[in-house]
Amino acid sequence: MAPQPPLFPPAAFDRGGGGLPSWDPSRTSNPSFDQGFLKAAFDGELHLVKKAARVVGRGAEGSRLAEKMGAVRDGYGMGLLHTAALGGSLPVCRYLVEDIRLDVDDVGPMGETPLTVAIGCQNVDLVRYFLDQGAATMKLNDSGSTPLHLAAAAGSCEIVELLLSSGAYVDALHLGGTALHSAARDGRDDIVKVLLDHHADAGADVDGNCKETPLIIAAISGSTEILKCLVLAGADANVPDSLGRAPIEIAARSGRREDVEILFPVTSRIPNVCDWSVDGIIRHVKSVRPAKKAMLTSAKSKAHEAFKNGNYYLAARIYKEAMALDPGNATLLSNRSLCWLCLGDAKNALNDAQACIMMRPGWPKASYRQGTALMLLKDYEKACGAFLDGLKLEPGNIEMEDGLRQALESLKIYRSSRGQD
Repeated sequence: MAPQPPLFPPAAFDRGGGGLPSWDPSRTSNPSFDQGFLKAAFDGELHLVKKAARVVGRGAEGSRLAEKMGAVRDGYGMGLLHTAALGGSLPVCRYLVEDIRLDVDDVGPMGETPLTVAIGCQNVDLVRYFLDQGAATMKLNDSGSTPLHLAAAAGSCEIVELLLSSGAYVDALHLGGTALHSAARDGRDDIVKVLLDHHADAGADVDGNCKETPLIIAAISGSTEILKCLVLAGADANVPDSLGRAPIEIAARSGRREDVEILFPVTSRIPNVCDWSVDGIIRHVKSVRPAKKAMLTSAKSKAHEAFKNGNYYLAARIYKEAMALDPGNATLLSNRSLCWLCLGDAKNALNDAQACIMMRPGWPKASYRQGTALMLLKDYEKACGAFLDGLKLEPGNIEMEDGLRQALESLKIYRSSRGQD
């Protein structure tokens, strides 16, 4: 996945002076004028936006005018409506949608729509407006997220409510599960309650993309209030995680008695626990030294199988659990970084690669993972540095040399396109 556009105007907006640059009708493109147009939209300067529209339209009407206005884009490929939403200008958005007839579901370079931009900015008024104008509530961005997933991740109850009341499917899936998974993972009990009030499946996606149920996630993170909500909503407390642990075992291992008490009445007896009581479960977990080596071997095998089958998200989740058994294992971090790369998640891939370098300095593979993640982020200069570091550690490494060559070529093209030496 390419890097997300920044939640601020492009650097080209920082030019001095007011008004709009000159527009040359003989040219096929007017990037300076377009940037001024976009800046006016971002700043909410409706009079300048209308002036620029007259210049660009040159007498065009209807769909032809909308087509010309829709072609105005910034360096990321974001259009006028995206930019106005980013700036939070309802009057400009209303003019572009109702007068110019720009598509309310216009798609940006990574699948973002004006609605999802407004969600990311947590602008309730704009979200309401776009929904009133018929914005699609089930449109996926390039990472497979729906607007509801993004709203749950942003942490806005009001926006979640708006989306659900506008027809958003509460149990829509993406690689991280449902919106309920996202809210549970972030510890947002308020959003969990809203989703459950709208009949979200408390045991969503047990056998799908996200092996961990919301209840497992809450047990791992120690979110007591979320555990209560999920249990009351009928979540199955007997569904184990990918290592075979029931939620009650996870809570007991972490010493959270209250969570064990919540889960105990809805958990079926575990055969190897002799004293089936709250105290008995806690004592059992404390007394039994887990066969870490066997569990780690099992986790590695399951992660390898998931990766081989192309289920990179599941493999990444299992590697996370394996790292809980062996926190100092840099190979597990490197493998998870590779999973993120295969998913196109450059940010997480880079985070794991950098942690890997800190954990195991002098390991060439960590530098290679870092360079590959930076290439995905289009940070070619830093990618060159990472591959060079790897070659210093292992001169002649063909994979590293190929990576450096590609990074240098990409950097040259990037600089050439911007008139740099």
